[in-house]
Amino acid sequence: MAATNLELIENRRSELQAAFLAFGSVSEQLSGAFDSLRTQVAQLRAELGEAHAGKEHLAARLAALIKGLPGGVLVLDAGDEIQECNPVARELLGEPLVGQLFASVLTRAATDAGGAGVGEHTELRSGRFINISRRELQSGGEVVLLTDVTEAHLMQVFLTRQQRLLTLGELAAGLAHQIRTPLAAALLYASQMTLPGRSPEDLNRCAERTVGSLKQLDKLVNDMLAFTHGGAAREAVSVSALLEQVAQWLRPALRGGIRLTIRTQAPDLMVRANAPSLVSAVLNLATNALQAAAGDLDLELLARRTADDRAQIVVSDNGPGVPAHIRSRIFEPFFTTRARGNGIGLAIVKSVVEAHKGSVSLADSACGATFIIELPADTIESPAERSA
Repeated sequence: MAATNLELIENRRSELQAAFLAFGSVSEQLSGAFDSLRTQVAQLRAELGEAHAGKEHLAARLAALIKGLPGGVLVLDAGDEIQECNPVARELLGEPLVGQLFASVLTRAATDAGGAGVGEHTELRSGRFINISRRELQSGGEVVLLTDVTEAHLMQVFLTRQQRLLTLGELAAGLAHQIRTPLAAALLYASQMTLPGRSPEDLNRCAERTVGSLKQLDKLVNDMLAFTHGGAAREAVSVSALLEQVAQWLRPALRGGIRLTIRTQAPDLMVRANAPSLVSAVLNLATNALQAAAGDLDLELLARRTADDRAQIVVSDNGPGVPAHIRSRIFEPFFTTRARGNGIGLAIVKSVVEAHKGSVSLADSACGATFIIELPADTIESPAERSA
């Protein structure tokens, strides 16, 4: 019995020794793993510190770059409110900026004629011109870049003026022989009036022909001025009102079989224009249609707004139209197919429309001629809206 107990005690002692040895081994392993984990944590902390420092350095560098950009930078939130700006933006638009709506800031900083259109030069009250570019941010909102284009704009104005002076010289040379004819006629009829023994009927006839020749001269001079004139003051005007003015000029010239229709698809459509010159351009297109008509004619003046919010004035008729072989030349100065034409009518139309930052084109049509004048629409309220 005693021997059995001793064996049992010895077995338990062996088991305890083995357990202690296993515990020691596991403790050493855990201690090594802990040391390794502590080393890894230290390395991660160091890497995170370096990453944080790198991000701070990158953010500081980015801020310095934005601050040093030659253009103005604005950051807008989803509600069009300015959240950040750089010094150039403050210099261009003035304070305050942060916390203000971008549209309100432009209204404050731009001139009445400057507008706030993207892609066009905007004139500021300081006399400078800027170009506005906007891009959406993935995080929401927009970033706006303001580029000072004052020098480029002034150079463009200078080149346009030089081109007009060159065109004026070409016009003067081309019109010299046309001016000479009515001038010689006026001088001839005026000299006839001074001869003795002229009857009252002869005097009246000479006076009428003298006045007619002088009127022809006056028209030639006015046409030349209209062609070269592009800097007239502009104001917001209703397109419907412009077409009604054209109709008032046309109605006395309407004869039997000629019908005039005015349609307005956008009654509130406004443009910024020099009304007399633009009315003259539209009237020129309509008069051409009347002169080309050999019999009955349906003439229509249409005002409409395009899908991209531009204004269009369409002058269309069902007359003989424009032959295909001359369509590409109809806007050239002095090009005409009429025996008594001077060939600058459509050139005047093109010049006036381009001076209003628009375009004029001859559209394809099944019959007759369709001219389309396209202009930037104005955002200023119409008189009816202001009085409401």
